Amino acid sequence: MFAHVASFKAPVAQLEGAGMQGFRERVAPVLQQLPGLQGTLVLMDRAQGELLGITLWDTEEHARDASRRLVQEREAGAREMGATASEARILEVLVQSAS
Repeated sequence: MFAHVASFKAPVAQLEGAGMQGFRERVAPVLQQLPGLQGTLVLMDRAQGELLGITLWDTEEHARDASRRLVQEREAGAREMGATASEARILEVLVQSAS
């Protein structure tokens, strides 16, 4: 399994408002159409004003395809939030567990 990780830094109000609205309206529908999606997490660090978007994929190829497909959504989201966005990363998942 592989994770696609995108990071945005902005004021928390912008991350919660414009960021989450953009995720629900623009990103989530695209994700649902892509092959290999295994799960999605959106994490907030309120103290640092950082939002992490993590999607889980069955293969590295699907993760990389999704990353290429989501470039425009990531850039649009950063503009809407007035955020700085780091380059998205693909990481291999070594451990996954559920309680």
